[in-house]
Amino acid sequence: MKLLAAIMILVALVPVQAQAVSVSAPDIANYQALAEQDLRLAMVGHRLALANAPFCARKSRNPGWVLHDKAQYPDPAMAQAAFGFRLPVAVSAVVSGGAADAMGIKPGDAIIAINEVDFTSPNLVKEKRASARLEKLQNMLGEALDTIGTADVTFMTAEGVRRVKLAPLAICASRFWVDTKSKLDAGADGVSVRVTEGLMAFTADDEAQLAAVVAHEMSHNLLGHRQRLAATGNSNKQILEIEIEADRLSVWLMANAGYDTQAALHFMERYGRRTDLGIFSAGTHLRWKNRRKVMQREIAAIQQTVTENRPVPPPLLAPGKM
Repeated sequence: MKLLAAIMILVALVPVQAQAVSVSAPDIANYQALAEQDLRLAMVGHRLALANAPFCARKSRNPGWVLHDKAQYPDPAMAQAAFGFRLPVAVSAVVSGGAADAMGIKPGDAIIAINEVDFTSPNLVKEKRASARLEKLQNMLGEALDTIGTADVTFMTAEGVRRVKLAPLAICASRFWVDTKSKLDAGADGVSVRVTEGLMAFTADDEAQLAAVVAHEMSHNLLGHRQRLAATGNSNKQILEIEIEADRLSVWLMANAGYDTQAALHFMERYGRRTDLGIFSAGTHLRWKNRRKVMQREIAAIQQTVTENRPVPPPLLAPGKM
Protein backbone atom coordinates (compact mmCIF):
# COMPACT_ATOMS: atom_id res chain seq x y z
CA MET A 1 0.00 0.00 0.00
CA LYS A 2 2.87 2.40 0.74
CA LEU A 3 4.29 1.85 -2.74
CA LEU A 4 0.87 2.37 -4.33
CA ALA A 5 0.46 5.65 -2.45
CA ALA A 6 3.93 6.74 -3.56
CA ILE A 7 3.06 5.96 -7.17
CA MET A 8 -0.11 8.05 -6.97
CA ILE A 9 1.90 10.99 -5.63
CA LEU A 10 4.50 10.56 -8.38
CA VAL A 11 1.84 10.53 -11.09
CA ALA A 12 0.62 13.86 -9.77
CA LEU A 13 4.08 15.40 -9.50
CA VAL A 14 5.79 14.32 -12.73
CA PRO A 15 4.28 17.01 -15.02
CA VAL A 16 5.25 19.71 -12.50
CA GLN A 17 8.89 18.62 -12.57
CA ALA A 18 9.35 19.45 -16.27
CA GLN A 19 10.67 22.97 -15.65
CA ALA A 20 12.60 25.07 -18.13
CA VAL A 21 16.26 25.55 -17.35
CA SER A 22 18.88 27.78 -18.91
CA VAL A 23 21.43 25.49 -20.54
CA SER A 24 23.41 25.62 -23.75
CA ALA A 25 22.82 23.28 -26.68
CA PRO A 26 26.51 22.23 -26.94
CA ASP A 27 26.56 21.20 -23.28
CA ILE A 28 23.38 19.18 -23.72
CA ALA A 29 24.91 17.53 -26.79
CA ASN A 30 27.97 16.53 -24.72
CA TYR A 31 25.79 14.79 -22.16
CA GLN A 32 23.84 13.03 -24.88
CA ALA A 33 27.06 11.97 -26.63
CA LEU A 34 28.19 10.24 -23.43
CA ALA A 35 24.90 8.33 -23.34
CA GLU A 36 25.51 7.23 -26.92
CA GLN A 37 28.93 5.92 -25.91
CA ASP A 38 27.31 4.03 -23.03
CA LEU A 39 24.99 2.33 -25.51
CA ARG A 40 27.80 1.54 -27.93
CA LEU A 41 29.79 -0.15 -25.18
CA ALA A 42 26.73 -1.98 -23.84
CA MET A 43 25.88 -3.35 -27.28
CA VAL A 44 29.39 -4.71 -27.83
CA GLY A 45 29.53 -6.18 -24.34
CA HIS A 46 26.09 -7.79 -24.63
CA ARG A 47 26.98 -9.33 -27.98
CA LEU A 48 30.15 -10.88 -26.57
CA ALA A 49 28.41 -12.09 -23.40
CA LEU A 50 25.44 -13.62 -25.23
CA ALA A 51 27.49 -15.43 -27.89
CA ASN A 52 29.81 -17.03 -25.33
CA ALA A 53 27.16 -17.90 -22.74
CA PRO A 54 27.40 -21.69 -23.36
CA PHE A 55 31.01 -21.66 -22.15
CA CYS A 56 30.91 -19.28 -19.17
CA ALA A 57 30.81 -20.75 -15.67
CA ARG A 58 30.01 -17.30 -14.29
CA LYS A 59 26.72 -16.02 -15.70
CA SER A 60 24.29 -13.23 -14.89
CA ARG A 61 20.88 -12.23 -16.21
CA ASN A 62 21.49 -8.95 -18.00
CA PRO A 63 18.37 -6.98 -19.05
CA GLY A 64 20.25 -5.36 -21.94
CA TRP A 65 19.88 -1.77 -20.88
CA VAL A 66 21.92 1.15 -19.57
CA LEU A 67 20.64 2.90 -16.44
CA HIS A 68 21.63 6.31 -15.18
CA ASP A 69 20.91 8.46 -12.14
CA LYS A 70 20.50 12.20 -12.36
CA ALA A 71 22.68 12.48 -9.25
CA GLN A 72 25.68 11.03 -11.09
CA TYR A 73 25.94 14.09 -13.35
CA PRO A 74 27.87 17.15 -12.15
CA ASP A 75 25.11 19.49 -13.37
CA PRO A 76 21.62 18.13 -12.55
CA ALA A 77 19.90 20.90 -14.50
CA MET A 78 21.92 20.00 -17.59
CA ALA A 79 21.11 16.32 -17.10
CA GLN A 80 17.42 17.14 -16.82
CA ALA A 81 17.52 19.17 -20.02
CA ALA A 82 19.49 16.49 -21.87
CA PHE A 83 17.48 13.45 -20.80
CA GLY A 84 14.16 14.65 -19.38
CA PHE A 85 14.37 12.58 -16.19
CA ARG A 86 10.87 11.68 -14.98
CA LEU A 87 12.38 10.28 -11.77
CA PRO A 88 15.95 10.11 -10.40
CA VAL A 89 16.85 6.73 -11.99
CA ALA A 90 15.93 6.01 -15.60
CA VAL A 91 16.77 3.91 -18.61
CA SER A 92 19.39 5.73 -20.67
CA ALA A 93 19.59 3.25 -23.55
CA VAL A 94 18.29 -0.17 -24.61
CA VAL A 95 20.34 -2.84 -26.37
CA SER A 96 18.63 -4.03 -29.54
CA GLY A 97 17.57 -7.66 -29.16
CA GLY A 98 18.00 -7.73 -25.38
CA ALA A 99 15.36 -8.58 -22.78
CA ALA A 100 14.43 -4.94 -22.14
CA ASP A 101 13.99 -4.35 -25.86
CA ALA A 102 11.76 -7.42 -26.13
CA MET A 103 9.58 -6.10 -23.28
CA GLY A 104 9.11 -2.73 -24.99
CA ILE A 105 11.13 -0.80 -22.41
CA LYS A 106 12.31 2.52 -23.86
CA PRO A 107 15.00 5.10 -23.11
CA GLY A 108 13.53 7.61 -20.68
CA ASP A 109 11.41 5.06 -18.80
CA ALA A 110 12.08 5.82 -15.13
CA ILE A 111 12.28 3.23 -12.38
CA ILE A 112 9.88 3.58 -9.50
CA ALA A 113 10.47 0.26 -7.75
CA ILE A 114 12.22 -3.11 -7.92
CA ASN A 115 10.26 -5.93 -6.26
CA GLU A 116 8.23 -3.36 -4.32
CA VAL A 117 11.31 -1.50 -3.04
CA ASP A 118 10.72 2.19 -3.73
CA PHE A 119 13.73 3.72 -5.48
CA THR A 120 12.27 7.22 -5.44
CA SER A 121 12.61 7.46 -1.66
CA PRO A 122 15.20 10.01 -0.48
CA ASN A 123 16.00 7.68 2.44
CA LEU A 124 16.92 4.70 0.26
CA VAL A 125 20.68 5.16 0.68
CA LYS A 126 22.59 6.88 3.46
CA GLU A 127 25.84 7.26 1.52
CA LYS A 128 26.51 10.60 -0.14
CA ARG A 129 28.27 9.13 -3.18
CA ALA A 130 26.51 10.10 -6.40
CA SER A 131 26.54 6.50 -7.59
CA ALA A 132 25.24 4.93 -4.34
CA ARG A 133 21.56 4.71 -5.32
CA LEU A 134 22.27 3.32 -8.79
CA GLU A 135 24.71 0.77 -7.37
CA LYS A 136 22.12 -0.39 -4.82
CA LEU A 137 19.51 -0.74 -7.54
CA GLN A 138 21.81 -2.72 -9.83
CA ASN A 139 22.96 -4.97 -7.00
CA MET A 140 19.42 -5.64 -5.81
CA LEU A 141 18.20 -6.29 -9.33
CA GLY A 142 21.16 -8.53 -10.12
CA GLU A 143 20.68 -10.55 -6.94
CA ALA A 144 16.97 -11.07 -7.65
CA LEU A 145 17.55 -12.08 -11.27
CA ASP A 146 20.42 -14.42 -10.44
CA THR A 147 18.53 -16.01 -7.52
CA ILE A 148 15.02 -16.54 -8.89
CA GLY A 149 15.42 -15.53 -12.54
CA THR A 150 12.84 -12.74 -12.52
CA ALA A 151 12.25 -9.29 -11.04
CA ASP A 152 9.15 -7.11 -10.92
CA VAL A 153 10.00 -3.59 -12.08
CA THR A 154 7.63 -0.63 -11.90
CA PHE A 155 8.29 2.17 -14.39
CA MET A 156 7.06 5.68 -14.97
CA THR A 157 6.76 5.92 -18.77
CA ALA A 158 5.49 8.54 -21.17
CA GLU A 159 2.15 6.74 -21.05
CA GLY A 160 2.05 6.40 -17.25
CA VAL A 161 2.87 3.74 -14.69
CA ARG A 162 3.82 0.33 -16.08
CA ARG A 163 4.76 -2.91 -14.32
CA VAL A 164 7.02 -5.43 -16.03
CA LYS A 165 8.29 -8.86 -14.97
CA LEU A 166 11.86 -9.02 -16.24
CA ALA A 167 13.20 -12.49 -17.06
CA PRO A 168 16.44 -12.06 -19.05
CA LEU A 169 18.53 -14.93 -20.36
CA ALA A 170 21.64 -15.90 -18.41
CA ILE A 171 24.73 -14.72 -20.28
CA CYS A 172 28.42 -14.32 -19.42
CA ALA A 173 28.74 -12.17 -16.32
CA SER A 174 30.08 -8.65 -16.74
CA ARG A 175 28.80 -5.11 -16.50
CA PHE A 176 30.07 -2.37 -18.80
CA TRP A 177 30.56 1.33 -18.20
CA VAL A 178 32.28 4.31 -19.81
CA ASP A 179 34.84 6.18 -17.73
CA THR A 180 34.94 9.91 -18.61
CA LYS A 181 38.75 10.08 -18.58
CA SER A 182 40.56 10.97 -21.81
CA LYS A 183 43.43 8.52 -21.23
CA LEU A 184 43.60 5.42 -23.48
CA ASP A 185 42.73 2.92 -20.79
CA ALA A 186 40.41 0.07 -19.83
CA GLY A 187 40.10 -2.21 -16.83
CA ALA A 188 38.18 -4.99 -15.10
CA ASP A 189 37.42 -5.41 -11.41
CA GLY A 190 36.00 -8.92 -11.37
CA VAL A 191 32.47 -7.72 -12.06
CA SER A 192 32.58 -4.73 -14.41
CA VAL A 193 34.43 -3.74 -17.57
CA ARG A 194 35.51 -0.10 -17.71
CA VAL A 195 36.54 1.68 -20.93
CA THR A 196 37.59 5.32 -20.98
CA GLU A 197 36.14 7.92 -23.31
CA GLY A 198 39.63 8.27 -24.74
CA LEU A 199 39.74 4.61 -25.75
CA MET A 200 36.15 4.77 -27.03
CA ALA A 201 37.25 7.60 -29.33
CA PHE A 202 40.40 5.70 -30.33
CA THR A 203 38.18 2.84 -31.60
CA ALA A 204 35.40 5.05 -32.93
CA ASP A 205 35.79 3.92 -36.53
CA ASP A 206 35.88 0.18 -35.88
CA GLU A 207 33.43 -1.66 -33.62
CA ALA A 208 35.52 -4.82 -33.84
CA GLN A 209 38.53 -3.01 -32.36
CA LEU A 210 36.35 -1.88 -29.45
CA ALA A 211 35.22 -5.51 -29.14
CA ALA A 212 38.89 -6.51 -28.83
CA VAL A 213 39.27 -4.15 -25.86
CA VAL A 214 36.07 -5.33 -24.19
CA ALA A 215 36.85 -9.01 -24.81
CA HIS A 216 40.27 -8.65 -23.17
CA GLU A 217 38.87 -7.02 -20.04
CA MET A 218 35.89 -9.37 -19.96
CA SER A 219 38.35 -12.27 -20.08
CA HIS A 220 39.85 -11.09 -16.78
CA ASN A 221 36.39 -11.26 -15.18
CA LEU A 222 35.44 -14.62 -16.69
CA LEU A 223 38.73 -16.21 -15.64
CA GLY A 224 38.53 -14.86 -12.09
CA HIS A 225 41.83 -13.05 -12.37
CA ARG A 226 41.09 -10.48 -9.66
CA GLN A 227 40.32 -13.29 -7.22
CA ARG A 228 43.44 -15.22 -8.26
CA LEU A 229 45.71 -12.25 -7.63
CA ALA A 230 44.05 -11.66 -4.26
CA ALA A 231 44.85 -15.24 -3.29
CA THR A 232 48.36 -15.57 -4.73
CA GLY A 233 49.73 -12.04 -4.73
CA ASN A 234 50.27 -9.58 -7.55
CA SER A 235 53.88 -9.82 -8.53
CA ASN A 236 54.85 -8.70 -12.03
CA LYS A 237 55.20 -12.35 -13.04
CA GLN A 238 51.67 -13.22 -11.91
CA ILE A 239 50.18 -10.15 -13.56
CA LEU A 240 52.00 -10.97 -16.79
CA GLU A 241 50.54 -14.50 -16.67
CA ILE A 242 46.94 -13.28 -16.41
CA GLU A 243 47.47 -10.63 -19.09
CA ILE A 244 48.64 -13.32 -21.51
CA GLU A 245 45.60 -15.44 -20.63
CA ALA A 246 43.29 -12.48 -21.29
CA ASP A 247 44.93 -11.88 -24.68
CA ARG A 248 44.51 -15.56 -25.55
CA LEU A 249 40.86 -15.80 -24.53
CA SER A 250 39.84 -12.45 -26.03
CA VAL A 251 40.05 -13.56 -29.66
CA TRP A 252 37.95 -16.69 -28.95
CA LEU A 253 35.25 -14.49 -27.43
CA MET A 254 35.41 -12.21 -30.47
CA ALA A 255 35.20 -15.09 -32.96
CA ASN A 256 32.16 -16.59 -31.25
CA ALA A 257 30.41 -13.19 -31.38
CA GLY A 258 31.08 -12.87 -35.11
CA TYR A 259 33.75 -10.20 -34.89
CA ASP A 260 36.77 -10.24 -37.21
CA THR A 261 39.64 -11.38 -35.00
CA GLN A 262 42.11 -9.55 -37.24
CA ALA A 263 40.75 -6.39 -35.65
CA ALA A 264 42.43 -7.43 -32.39
CA LEU A 265 45.78 -7.50 -34.20
CA HIS A 266 45.13 -4.12 -35.83
CA PHE A 267 44.15 -2.62 -32.48
CA MET A 268 47.19 -4.02 -30.71
CA GLU A 269 49.53 -2.49 -33.29
CA ARG A 270 47.80 0.90 -33.22
CA TYR A 271 47.62 0.93 -29.42
CA GLY A 272 51.15 -0.42 -29.03
CA ARG A 273 52.71 2.16 -31.32
CA ARG A 274 50.87 4.91 -29.45
CA THR A 275 51.60 3.79 -25.88
CA ASP A 276 54.53 1.32 -25.79
CA LEU A 277 57.42 2.50 -23.62
CA GLY A 278 59.91 0.10 -25.14
CA ILE A 279 62.65 -1.06 -22.77
CA PHE A 280 61.10 1.13 -20.06
CA SER A 281 57.83 -0.85 -20.07
CA ALA A 282 56.74 -2.49 -16.84
CA GLY A 283 57.11 -6.26 -16.71
CA THR A 284 53.36 -6.76 -16.33
CA HIS A 285 52.62 -6.93 -20.07
CA LEU A 286 54.36 -8.32 -23.12
CA ARG A 287 55.51 -5.79 -25.71
CA TRP A 288 52.83 -5.21 -28.32
CA LYS A 289 54.52 -7.27 -31.05
CA ASN A 290 54.68 -10.28 -28.75
CA ARG A 291 51.05 -9.78 -27.72
CA ARG A 292 50.13 -9.94 -31.39
CA LYS A 293 52.03 -13.22 -31.72
CA VAL A 294 50.10 -14.69 -28.77
CA MET A 295 46.82 -13.70 -30.44
CA GLN A 296 47.93 -14.98 -33.84
CA ARG A 297 48.56 -18.44 -32.39
CA GLU A 298 45.07 -18.47 -30.87
CA ILE A 299 43.49 -17.26 -34.12
CA ALA A 300 45.21 -20.12 -35.97
CA ALA A 301 43.79 -22.57 -33.42
CA ILE A 302 40.32 -21.08 -33.88
CA GLN A 303 40.53 -21.49 -37.64
CA GLN A 304 41.42 -25.16 -37.23
CA THR A 305 38.44 -25.89 -34.96
CA VAL A 306 35.74 -23.57 -36.30
CA THR A 307 32.41 -25.09 -37.32
CA GLU A 308 29.86 -23.25 -39.42
CA ASN A 309 27.30 -21.24 -37.42
CA ARG A 310 28.38 -22.83 -34.14
CA PRO A 311 30.40 -21.17 -31.36
CA VAL A 312 33.75 -22.76 -30.57
CA PRO A 313 34.55 -23.73 -26.95
CA PRO A 314 37.50 -21.56 -25.78
CA PRO A 315 40.13 -23.85 -24.22
CA LEU A 316 40.67 -21.49 -21.28
CA LEU A 317 36.97 -21.74 -20.35
CA ALA A 318 36.89 -25.53 -20.50
CA PRO A 319 35.76 -27.30 -17.28
CA GLY A 320 38.73 -27.84 -14.99
CA LYS A 321 40.66 -24.87 -16.40
CA MET A 322 39.04 -22.30 -14.12
